[in-house]
Amino acid sequence: MKRTQEAVQLARDEKKQARGRTIKPKFGEQREEQINSRPLVPLNDKQRTYIHLINEFDLVLATGWAGTSKTYIPTVMACDAYLRGDINKIVFTRPNISNSKSLGMFKGSVVEKMEMWLMPVMNILRDRLGVGGLETAIKNGNIQFVPMEVIKGFSAEDCYFIVDEGEDLNEEEAKKIVTRQGRNCKMIISGDVSQSELKERSGLKMLFNMIEKYPAIKAGIIDFNNINDIVRSDQCKQWVIAFNKEEKEAK
Repeated sequence: MKRTQEAVQLARDEKKQARGRTIKPKFGEQREEQINSRPLVPLNDKQRTYIHLINEFDLVLATGWAGTSKTYIPTVMACDAYLRGDINKIVFTRPNISNSKSLGMFKGSVVEKMEMWLMPVMNILRDRLGVGGLETAIKNGNIQFVPMEVIKGFSAEDCYFIVDEGEDLNEEEAKKIVTRQGRNCKMIISGDVSQSELKERSGLKMLFNMIEKYPAIKAGIIDFNNINDIVRSDQCKQWVIAFNKEEKEAK
């Protein structure tokens, strides 16, 4: 009986190690307490659905208004999965709105360079992982920003792969990204399709259309299309309302 229990535990440990990092029990308990002390609580039904979709599917596409937590929620979930040892890495990428080749040209340490490119999520990472934990993860390559120029040669396994500002992906970039997804990889692509500079040629819009066309592609889709989905602040909500009215009047 004892040998059977040991064999079962060994199989569990091997499965865990194959899927992510091995966390010593002492640190595992501390990290679980850290996660449980600040649980991710959805602020509305749409956010609750978003969390469910990320847990349920390996690929999730999110679109909608600014300030709806499209990036915040998967980043927090990625941090928690990393702390538990369920994944090895948290990977970020985004369209070439800026010239991503310039990453190496910035002065400073690796952490300081990453700060320039991960600015929208750095505060989330710092708050969830701690300053020391974040710096160590970046230096060890466990948190990465992958420039679009090298995305084709990247294989995403045992990680959360988060794509921000997805509305400005072109179709070729979108194709490169979704074909990077490997084993035990959660991929979340978020952006506001209505704000795309590429209009009908938006790679994110193409992905939405392909998922609808090909049922074999299993993915979660969510649209934060209600103005009340905005939770960042009332000021943010009022600006979005105002800009939306201006755009409609201009048309």
